[in-house]
Amino acid sequence: MSAAAVRAGAVVVGGVHVFADTRIDRHAAAIAAVIDPAFLAEAGWDPTRKVLSFDPEHPLLGRPVCRAAGCSTSAQAASRICFSCCRRLAERGLGEDEIASLPPRARQRTGRGPDTCVVDGCRREWESASSGLCRAHADQLRALPVTDVEEFLAHRQTRPLPPCAPCAVAACTRQRRHPDGLYCGAHQQRLRNALACDPHLDETRWRAVEPAIGRGGEVSLRGLAPLVVAELLVGLQQRCRINAVKTDDAVLRALCNDVRHRQVSSLTHYDPGDDRDLEFTGLANCLIGHARRALSSPETEVAQDEWDLTVFGHHGTVSFTGKRWAADDLPKRRVRPGRRTSAGLAVRHHIGCLVRLSESLCMRDDRGEHPAALGRADMEAFLHRLAYLESVGQISGDARIRACREVRAVLARIRAMGLTRPGGLAAGLGEDFVIGQADVPAEPEPAEPNRDLPPEIMRQLCTHLDELTSPVMRTGIELAIDTGRRPEEICELDYDCLTRDDDGQPVLIYDNHKANRPARRLPIGEQTAAVILAQQQRVRARYPHTPVGELKLLPTDRRNPGGRRAVTGFSLAFAHRIWVDRMPVLHTADGVEYDKAKIVLYAYRHSYAQRHADAGVPVEVLRELLSHRKLETTSGYYRVGDAVRPARQPHLAASPSAVGFRARPPRSRRGRRPVRRVRRTIQRQGRRRCLPVPVPLRRLRPLRHRRLLPARSACLPRRPAAHQRTPARGHRPR
Repeated sequence: MSAAAVRAGAVVVGGVHVFADTRIDRHAAAIAAVIDPAFLAEAGWDPTRKVLSFDPEHPLLGRPVCRAAGCSTSAQAASRICFSCCRRLAERGLGEDEIASLPPRARQRTGRGPDTCVVDGCRREWESASSGLCRAHADQLRALPVTDVEEFLAHRQTRPLPPCAPCAVAACTRQRRHPDGLYCGAHQQRLRNALACDPHLDETRWRAVEPAIGRGGEVSLRGLAPLVVAELLVGLQQRCRINAVKTDDAVLRALCNDVRHRQVSSLTHYDPGDDRDLEFTGLANCLIGHARRALSSPETEVAQDEWDLTVFGHHGTVSFTGKRWAADDLPKRRVRPGRRTSAGLAVRHHIGCLVRLSESLCMRDDRGEHPAALGRADMEAFLHRLAYLESVGQISGDARIRACREVRAVLARIRAMGLTRPGGLAAGLGEDFVIGQADVPAEPEPAEPNRDLPPEIMRQLCTHLDELTSPVMRTGIELAIDTGRRPEEICELDYDCLTRDDDGQPVLIYDNHKANRPARRLPIGEQTAAVILAQQQRVRARYPHTPVGELKLLPTDRRNPGGRRAVTGFSLAFAHRIWVDRMPVLHTADGVEYDKAKIVLYAYRHSYAQRHADAGVPVEVLRELLSHRKLETTSGYYRVGDAVRPARQPHLAASPSAVGFRARPPRSRRGRRPVRRVRRTIQRQGRRRCLPVPVPLRRLRPLRHRRLLPARSACLPRRPAAHQRTPARGHRPR
């Protein structure tokens, strides 16, 4: 909603839990309705004072407090001791390790900001924490013949005083210094300094933009427009609930001061600028984004030229002018709550291919603005343009193939949606303006699977596992080596991912997100189960109050106060790459140096498949172990020639019950597989079109011909002799 619409909006009564004065505009009231009252209580929001008072113990809004007894001052230093307490330690000749011996402060504050005067019944604020007296009573103390504050409190002339008016500065929450003045003591001094620097200072504007007196754990939203206040609160709520990011009260206070200084009418109009640090810019962009999405919906976002994909459940943005295809495509893509998906990237790539098509059509005299005039010649010009871009190296061969396929899919979807009918966006688009199957360049034939790591390299990697200092990263890498799961499947393991089957053998429960097959079961070895149990103990000790069903086995250290967020595949891959690069030179069995660039997390999945194939695991079983739907996919993970040869490495896993690289198979599984079983496996593979032709085995006698069809049931009648099959032409009976 624009600023003009907000100003023209009717004033309504709403947002009782957010504003003390509930007569606000409709836009602010609508955003206030989204704010959870429980979050406001959690953040210490005071609707009357318009001040946020964060609890120091809050996991995301808290702050480090001084370790001294009775001190609530923020202490950002590593020693967790504030400057004032460091000075008191120096005065008493104590060290930082003797902070417990430091006596408490003489007077402790009971509220936010200056407390009230210590005189019984006086409602004015004290002038200093040491005396605890307001300015009027402090002057009276100096005038009376008394020696200390205790005697002054008992004096008969000591009377309570009514409170002073609030400070004239819009953001300030303190009382005026004197009943006849306009400002509190601190702002009175600030005004003197400002007038000394600029004698022509506009005092009215100075009152509106001057920030409040800063205090640790307190952020003043006074002096801001009601709409900005609602947007800041809803942005802070979503930042804590969705992003789970820790917010520094000092940075939030600086942001509010800058917004107040610019006097913006809406947070969506605020630009943090390029001269700010990353923390300030990140906080500002996060709050602005959540404020913009507070009242957004897929219906309202479709009307924009730039979409925020968060409204659709994805990440990122899409900028374009043609929206009907994307609006039809986005709801069909899967969403993973709390995790980034490639749906937004896929849609952006489709639109990028359409941009290339648009650039080609711009060469026409009408710039391609009349769909009815487009034909086969225009599509051939686009295909020639892609071929030229590939020849000069501007795009790759794969990008050219994907561009053809994606433009073909979009054009087919446009016709299926009826957009080529009269009145549609592409009305009159010719039937010959298409990309046929023959127009798509042929993909190169995939090479033989060779991404597995040699066994000697795997042994060298396992000997360096102790060099991984992070227990989370070491557990993730060990599970990748032992189980052959995808990196994202390892990262997303739940806390209770380990169970036992009926025989008492350990089983890993994981989710195959790529194929949308949740709760898959994988037999693992006892050594792998011990790794999981040790990690479970570490996680439970770190997050003792989070329910077990919400914990992750590999929790991240960032934005994760409750252990509900897992490490990302990028973080695990980054730690793995640093670990591999720090190793000494790795050598193969022939003494040749091995390329470390080939050692990636996904290579462990290929190694898992290859060693099981070498150990004689049938391809049908290997397909289930890899959680594939098709045997064709499984065949791309191992070399068929090695799969049908005798087991080369008898010390590797040879059965689904011992799938870890370091597990040893039973003695009965070592050595050569039975010939008949090998031959049966080859016959089953040969009957499937999706698998390559089996490699013949040497020194094995071929088995006699067997019927591939099932035996005839005894209850079925045989064919009568009179209806015997007529011999084919040229057939000679035996």
